[in-house]
Amino acid sequence: MEAILGAAQSLVNFLFLVVILGTAGFSWWLSTKYRERYAEFPWKKAGIIIGIEVLGWIGFNIFWSWVKYNWWIVIIFVVIIIVVLKKRKS
Repeated sequence: MEAILGAAQSLVNFLFLVVILGTAGFSWWLSTKYRERYAEFPWKKAGIIIGIEVLGWIGFNIFWSWVKYNWWIVIIFVVIIIVVLKKRKS
């Protein structure tokens, strides 16, 4: 079970990396477009967005390390959610 959860964590970490690098790359590209029009790019807002993404990445890793060692609690919660959703549909 730990191997599956470790692989899932690696995949999500890669996706976080792609999103953060994509945001930084897009901000840089957009800043060159702004510079062509003699406008100033809002680097402060871009920095805040990247900071939120990094904090989300850190929060995910903290949460996922807890899930890796308490995976049975997560399974119980998933079963409870499925039961509650099935009762609502009826």
